[in-house]
Amino acid sequence: MNRTTGFTFRFGVGDPAGLQSGVWRVWADSGKSDVYVAIRTIAGINKISLHATGACNASLTSQAVKNDPTFAERLGGSRHLDQWNRPMYTGPLLSIPLRIRFLESELRTRIGSEEPEKKVVWLPAPPSDHALDVVCNFTSQSFESGKWPWQDEGGTLLASAELQNGEAFWLTALVYRAPAGLRSLIEQQRARARIPPNSRLLIGETGPGNVRVLTDAASSPV
Repeated sequence: MNRTTGFTFRFGVGDPAGLQSGVWRVWADSGKSDVYVAIRTIAGINKISLHATGACNASLTSQAVKNDPTFAERLGGSRHLDQWNRPMYTGPLLSIPLRIRFLESELRTRIGSEEPEKKVVWLPAPPSDHALDVVCNFTSQSFESGKWPWQDEGGTLLASAELQNGEAFWLTALVYRAPAGLRSLIEQQRARARIPPNSRLLIGETGPGNVRVLTDAASSPV
């Protein structure tokens, strides 16, 4: 595990030359213990902050509000789209504020002349009846050497860091059978969304333990 002087991890699901999800970035700044998460297509507009205090929020960036003050006006003067708290523990128990979910059915071919993202770790798409979750985990101390959260359940370790406040941050990937009704939820939200074709649709839910689950879906059906 690396003692963080700041870290950045970029990942996507699928084939960088074919069907793919959005490209996500997870990072922490040097000397800080807050972890941030954003999807590339809206990173300049929206990001998720997982603060060392346990407070978490999905917010418009200050630059986005500066560029278009009507963003904040539509939220009653606030930049926050969602706010929640993660548990703070004093042992090796997991505190999980966020899971990012991917389905094979929501992968699309990249459109446009945009240059490929550098240093992206591409994860294999899950089977058609499964989902892949990338999970943000915190512990107040490290696991025993060679172990990581969700390892016993078949989870893969993507990145880890010891934060400035002594907490350990772990980014893991876990494949499991997709929840019943998830595809119907995506279709409902897709029909209601007013976003451009060939972009990404983020669908938020609250799971057990006040964990926020974001599904990275396509704005248009196949």
